[in-house]
Amino acid sequence: MTTTHSGQLRPARLRELLDPIIRQQLDRLDIQPGQRVLEIGAGGGEVTAYLARLVGPHGRVTAVDKDTTYLNPTSIIDVYQRDLNGDELPGEPDSFDVVVARWLHGALPHPAEALELMIARLRPGGWLVLADVTDTPPRVFWATDDDTRLIHTVMRRVYRTIAGLDGAGTWTADTPALLIIKGMPQVCTHASTETWTGGGPGCQLLADVIDHLRPVLTTPEVTAADLDRFVTLMADPNVLLGSYEGRAIHARKATA
Repeated sequence: MTTTHSGQLRPARLRELLDPIIRQQLDRLDIQPGQRVLEIGAGGGEVTAYLARLVGPHGRVTAVDKDTTYLNPTSIIDVYQRDLNGDELPGEPDSFDVVVARWLHGALPHPAEALELMIARLRPGGWLVLADVTDTPPRVFWATDDDTRLIHTVMRRVYRTIAGLDGAGTWTADTPALLIIKGMPQVCTHASTETWTGGGPGCQLLADVIDHLRPVLTTPEVTAADLDRFVTLMADPNVLLGSYEGRAIHARKATA
C-alpha cells in the first residue's frame, strides 16, 4: 500500500498495524531455506525481505501488489504487478510452499474466487496465511463522554477511508468455512488487540493517519476542529483506548 492523498498511507505506517501479525504467523509455520513463497499485497516490502531471509539464497519469494513502487527485485525476490480483483496470479499450480495474503486495499468482490486462486498455487501440504485489520468498534477506557464519542467517530471513519470496506475486513467471517470446503482441513484463526495510551506509539500512529488523510476525512460530520481535537487527545496521557483488531488465518492444504 502506498501514500496518496485520496486515502492510502505509507507502507511504513501501515506495517506497524499489520506486519507483527503476519510475522507471528510466519514464525509459527517454520519456513525453511529453499522453499518458495508467494506474497500477495507486498506493500513496502518489509515482510518480503523477511521472507527472503527465511528462504535463503536457494529459495524464492514472489511478491505481488497493485502498486510495486516500493518493491525491488533481487536474486531471491521476483516482483509482479497484479490486482487480485481480476488478474491472474504468477506461478504454476501446486508450486508454492507458502502463500501469504496481506491486508488488501478495498473489498474483494469475489473472496471465494480469490481464495481458489491462492489455494491452486499451493503445493499439497503447503500453508496459506491471510491477514487483515477488522473494523473493530473502538473501545475508549478513559476520556470524557464528548471525547469518547469523538474518538469513536474518527476511528471508524479512518478505518473505512483506508480500507474502503463495508466493515467486515478484507476476509469475510465465513472464510474459515470456505477454506475447509476448498480442501484446507487445518484452519486456525487468531485475533488480537492492544491497549493504547495517549502519547504512545499506537496513538501517535492514529495522529499520523489524521495528518495524511485530513483532506478526505474532513466532512460536515467530522470537521477540521474535530480532527485537531482528536490529534490533541492522541497525545494526552490520560487517554486510554483499544486498538483496531488484527486478524490472521492460517490453513494447510490437504496432502491428498
